[in-house]
Amino acid sequence: MKILPWFLLPLTLALPVAVLLACRPAASTRPGAELIRFERTACYGPCPVDVLSIDTNGSMRYVGREHGPRIGLFRGQLTPAERTALVRAFEAARFFEFAPSYTSRATDLPTYYLTFSQGGRTHKVTDYDGGPAALKALEKRLESLIDAPRWRPQPAR
Repeated sequence: MKILPWFLLPLTLALPVAVLLACRPAASTRPGAELIRFERTACYGPCPVDVLSIDTNGSMRYVGREHGPRIGLFRGQLTPAERTALVRAFEAARFFEFAPSYTSRATDLPTYYLTFSQGGRTHKVTDYDGGPAALKALEKRLESLIDAPRWRPQPAR
């Protein structure tokens, strides 16, 4: 039996994990997998701190933490037409071509994290400030979903 050098040990442990991760199906192909995730963080003022996630089947989950339209866990549902229109908006904006990050020298802004998964690809954009108009339009569209009165409160677990 041959003993591996100490510096190869992490590779022998990581390889089986990498193989398992590579063999699992792409997130966007599983029913109910996350399609879109939109997170807003705190600023020095009353900025909403919340997370909206939309699954491939149109189910929505909203977690409001601070200063948002509601606090707690809420669920909602997009119609198939609404879900299709939202996906088309991401495609029309060419979401996968956005830079991974947009920043500025400002010091009092929230950070927006927007993730979109489609066709086995996932792209995450961090928008602190300075994102293109098409990105801002997607953020506004998701904010309008958050503000809509369609949400059902969910009991805390």
